[in-house]
Amino acid sequence: MWLAEETPIRKQDLTLDKPWVNAAGVLGFAPDPNKMPFLDQMGAFITHPISRRPRQPAKDRCCLPYQGGFLLHTGLPNPGISRAIQRNRHRWAGASLPVIAHLLVETPETLAEMIQKLEGLENVVAVELGLPPDCTPEGLAAFVEAAVGELPTILSLNPDQIPVLLPALNALHPAAVHLTQPRGTLPGLDSALVTGRLYGPAVFPQVLHAARALVAGDLQVIADGGGHTPWQAEALLGVGVAAVGLAEALWGINTNQIT
Repeated sequence: MWLAEETPIRKQDLTLDKPWVNAAGVLGFAPDPNKMPFLDQMGAFITHPISRRPRQPAKDRCCLPYQGGFLLHTGLPNPGISRAIQRNRHRWAGASLPVIAHLLVETPETLAEMIQKLEGLENVVAVELGLPPDCTPEGLAAFVEAAVGELPTILSLNPDQIPVLLPALNALHPAAVHLTQPRGTLPGLDSALVTGRLYGPAVFPQVLHAARALVAGDLQVIADGGGHTPWQAEALLGVGVAAVGLAEALWGINTNQIT
């Protein structure tokens, strides 16, 4: 993570020279300096979530506004790990900042297979594990064991998962925990219920609360802030997070205008 110069570096540590990253799923699979003029201000680029096999977009994908933000449901479409590497490895290698590959976790066996494909790729400095929302402490331990290799492991969790998994996180002590947007459910346009990620300022108090608990456990933390105001980033850095993850701010969305 973003560490002070005097902090000793272990093999599984990850260093970022700036305390800013993007949230997975926000900027695609590889950095594009022509479309992303802010790259020089970021400490790392996190890829779009990648699964073992290709995934198609959800048939009911949508963006649903609510007061304080919006719910996004996409199904996380991607070409699968082999094609993602084939299409992006040269762009990752030539990027001006380190690349962190975000992997959608299914089983320990498929996770180990995906990580093996990533090891040795130039400029890929870590893997981030997108864990199932119902992940148990026992499941978490199995995933962390399967991820052991050359690349540091970052665990991507939402605030609702922290109370259940915090004791296991303290015992396993991954390279970092990335607090991502919480999940929620809203009625869709046809009144059918839709579940997805919640974005916007309304989620910030949850993220800050969970971030403080993780930092208190001596864990390195990246926290997606839930908005795009300086005071939110300052509050997260103030409780000791190593980096702030940016999501809707990088899309240029003003959540006050879509509610």
